[in-house]
Amino acid sequence: MKLLMMGPQGCGKGTIGEMLSIKLNIPIISTGHTLRTMPKEHPRYKEITDLIAGGNLAPQDFIAELLRDRVSKPDCASGFIFDGWGRKKIDLEYFDPGFDKVIFLKISPETAIARLSGRRTCRKCGKIYNVVTAPPRVADVCDVCGGELYQREDDTEEGIRKRLAVFYSDTQEVLEGFRAKGILIEIDAEPSPDSVFESVLKALEV
Repeated sequence: MKLLMMGPQGCGKGTIGEMLSIKLNIPIISTGHTLRTMPKEHPRYKEITDLIAGGNLAPQDFIAELLRDRVSKPDCASGFIFDGWGRKKIDLEYFDPGFDKVIFLKISPETAIARLSGRRTCRKCGKIYNVVTAPPRVADVCDVCGGELYQREDDTEEGIRKRLAVFYSDTQEVLEGFRAKGILIEIDAEPSPDSVFESVLKALEV
């Protein structure tokens, strides 16, 4: 099953995606992780890492190349879960994996603000925690790699509202396209992660 996780910041798609990955035994593929784990022997490694280090985005065609290679791996034979690619029309113009279902997790702006204000991110591996709902075992230290956790500068109410506006502007067209294809599943993500996960499984009929 080829799935795409979508939703505004704070909706919990990372958490639900991880739960789905375990349940379905298929990998989660995110653009951020794919770029961070790019092999050093890649011919464009230095060019791309220098770009990112300078605060620039990696080119769409390059990300598409990495993702196309990633889904060809044996662990993707039964499917995969995309997180971060496919939410903009231009993404799908460069690489459309042919999603079977698109899971859109819906929350209110107020819920997003409440959740994101407690969010902490690992500087090394990018794993996301929440000091209230999903804290690390040791304060300010990543469970996975031991990296330092930090709060994003834009995780303020004003910053979050701006990011939400950009998200909905960016995704409106592709959401309508997925809805027209009959592959869009909209889930209320206000309840607990376990409750949301059960709703997703029921909708996927797995």
